[in-house]
Amino acid sequence: MEKQGSRALLAAVIGMGVLLFLGSLALVGVLVHRMMHPAHPPAAALAGAGPVAAVGPDMSAQAALVVDEPPGTSVRSLTARADGLLAVALTGGGVADRIIVWDPLARRITARLVLGQP
Repeated sequence: MEKQGSRALLAAVIGMGVLLFLGSLALVGVLVHRMMHPAHPPAAALAGAGPVAAVGPDMSAQAALVVDEPPGTSVRSLTARADGLLAVALTGGGVADRIIVWDPLARRITARLVLGQP
């Protein structure tokens, strides 16, 4: 009888080890898939945010977004990303070249990267 109990215990341990191994493989597979295919924001969330007001002489609808940059700064390039953010490369102003990431829907700067010394 004792031999039967130990065989059953050995089978249970081996079965659990196999399940643990398969679960780990599935977790790694999901992580790799999500890194290779990042999720985009749902279209309903973007549509519900409404249009971004144009900045012009009449800014009574919304306050202007002010970027704290020194005088003489100019935009070198502007790139729209798939997630709706804008990457803006700035140069001049006596400061090193830099890139800011702007979220027009939230009306805020989300990241700032300084590229080197002036």
